[in-house]
Amino acid sequence: MIIIHTSQCRPGMKLGRSIYTEQGHVLAGRGFVLTEHAIRRLQQLGMPYLHIEEEGTEDIAPDQAIRDETTIVLHGALTHVMDELLGGDKETLSPNVVRFVCDATKILVDDLKSRRNAPSLPVHLTTTLTDGDKQHFLEHAMNVGVCATRLGLEEGLATEDLHALAIGAMLHDVGRLLLPSGLKARVTLNDQAYMKHAELGYKLLRDSGFPLMAAHCALFHHERLDGSGYPFGLEGKKIHPHHQWISIFDMFDTMVNGRGNGAPMLPHEALEVLYGGAGSLYDMDKVRRLRDNMALFPRGTTVRLSTGELGVVSALHEDSKQRPIVRVIRSSEGELLSKPYEVDLKRQLHLMISGFGNEQPEAKETSERLEPRSNKIFHVV
Repeated sequence: MIIIHTSQCRPGMKLGRSIYTEQGHVLAGRGFVLTEHAIRRLQQLGMPYLHIEEEGTEDIAPDQAIRDETTIVLHGALTHVMDELLGGDKETLSPNVVRFVCDATKILVDDLKSRRNAPSLPVHLTTTLTDGDKQHFLEHAMNVGVCATRLGLEEGLATEDLHALAIGAMLHDVGRLLLPSGLKARVTLNDQAYMKHAELGYKLLRDSGFPLMAAHCALFHHERLDGSGYPFGLEGKKIHPHHQWISIFDMFDTMVNGRGNGAPMLPHEALEVLYGGAGSLYDMDKVRRLRDNMALFPRGTTVRLSTGELGVVSALHEDSKQRPIVRVIRSSEGELLSKPYEVDLKRQLHLMISGFGNEQPEAKETSERLEPRSNKIFHVV
């Protein structure tokens, strides 16, 4: 099975994983044969990636960040948060929604505890939303939430603190829902109105009864080590390490998935940007740790090699996660190979991954204060 961008799907391909509507009904089941109309419709619904059954990849099982059941619960909790806050002027969330979020993050923690030695991948949603901005918010919230919770587990946080971190990481951007234009706001650099979302999110989480630690995640996730962040311009050790981590996860997910009109970056390009800010914006040791523990190209991801050939990541090296083993399945002309073969990028250094699927993305500078767009594709181990 492979994970491929919806725009690169072709009629005749079979789904390897079911797709659900916002109400939880099956839109297209596993084994569904895609048509041109179905592909176009899924693109319109904002479905970025699909799991596809591809000849020659039957033995490759894409790893999942969390169980489907956990994804559904988190999806429900975040949807309730959005529905309450986007539905009118509210200063707090209802007690029922607060309990829902707390219970959902406990399920997330338990799920990640059960797979602590397995790769932890950001979430590929299998649910289509008619509102693309909501879908992007959901995916970003889940990805940052999964990464931060995984980190908390590795650092041995006490259960109460771990749950608070999970809530804060997942709802770090909740203040955006309280802006006048909500999720549809398109911001520019130094947009003072947009910057208020950090304080708005903090007040909402605090006044709704969430742990103060969770509220602080919303308040401080845009602070930077050199004092150039907001809302307070804190410097260095005045910024809690957990808030520094959330800012890094937030920025990395932003860059690899694009924001506003900017094109998504390849993961190694985004990592280079983080390195460019290491020592000033971000802690150098944290960026290095991210590099050493990040598999930039998840197993099952379709990639374009520098030769022009199309392949799928079939295995990862523990000591060289950025250079995986790739099974080549199509020629540079797009023809399906009768005998797929594997190349080990760790040993064949003259080969590189130049893009995802049939895409040839160009690196573009991405501002950390632009809005998100969905294309989840990296993972942390």
